[in-house]
Amino acid sequence: PFRPCGRKAVVSTQSTGDITAWKEKLEQTITDTDVEIALLTNHKERAETALQNMNNPFEVAQENLATRSIRVAIDLVEDEVSQELNKEVEVINGIKDKLKQKVNEAFQQVCALQDAYNAMCDDLADKMHCLDVDQQCHSLTNQSANIGFHQNSSRIAKDIVMPDAWDSHSNYNTQRANSEIRASTALREVINNTIEQTANDLEAQRLRTEYAFRKRIHEVQMAKDELEWQQSNTKREIDVLMDDIRGLKQAITDKNKPLEVAETRSENRTYRPRVELCRDVPHDGLINEKNELQKTVSSLVDKHNTAEDALNQLKQTLNR
Repeated sequence: PFRPCGRKAVVSTQSTGDITAWKEKLEQTITDTDVEIALLTNHKERAETALQNMNNPFEVAQENLATRSIRVAIDLVEDEVSQELNKEVEVINGIKDKLKQKVNEAFQQVCALQDAYNAMCDDLADKMHCLDVDQQCHSLTNQSANIGFHQNSSRIAKDIVMPDAWDSHSNYNTQRANSEIRASTALREVINNTIEQTANDLEAQRLRTEYAFRKRIHEVQMAKDELEWQQSNTKREIDVLMDDIRGLKQAITDKNKPLEVAETRSENRTYRPRVELCRDVPHDGLINEKNELQKTVSSLVDKHNTAEDALNQLKQTLNR
């Protein structure tokens, strides 16, 4: 049938086709953006989990440092274990800073994706509404019941946009979303690499710390065994010296009686009368005997004192 408004119907069809094309493109880009938001959110949560997992090794390293700080005297030394534990704390703090940065970057990127997503959803909603309007217009015929005259229907609204601007608007929204998707994809790869690298860094430092612990434990065990061996030898030497000292004391005691006898004999012989008080052979023999006994006692006393000094030195060594 003859349609005076046929040209307008063709224009409406073209408009509907353009809107449908953008509608499909927006829907696809919205889907892609939604998928990327989910993927990046998952990576963000993985980074947060990795960050949370740093608390336990950090507390262990700190606890080890605190425990080792109660070592006493010469054992309170800044050894390789202390150095590696401090290095481990430093590595963990560095890892936490890197992971925090990636979590913040992921949060910002999710926000950027969400903004692009919302802009496209608004654009799509407008397109859907416009499509409904154009489809309604396309369905109008001369026989339609809801047609009529409208005053100034051909007026140009003050906020009307040109076709190029209309096309550019959706093009900007989709390009912006695709740009954010590319940035998000790159960030996800960086997050993956960061999580993997930081885990490797922590494991490498953990192995260095454990090696330092094993090495130090071996060194301390060797030193302990050596000290115990020396302690055992020192105790044996002390026992020997104490036996020697007891023997020397007894020897000195044993010499006292013969000395007393010699001196008593010499003293008694001084009471011989007149010419009998003679420097005879017994007289010289008693003097020689007394001198020999005194020399022997003096030698024994010197040995006893030397042994006492050695015993005191051994006891000091044992108590160090």
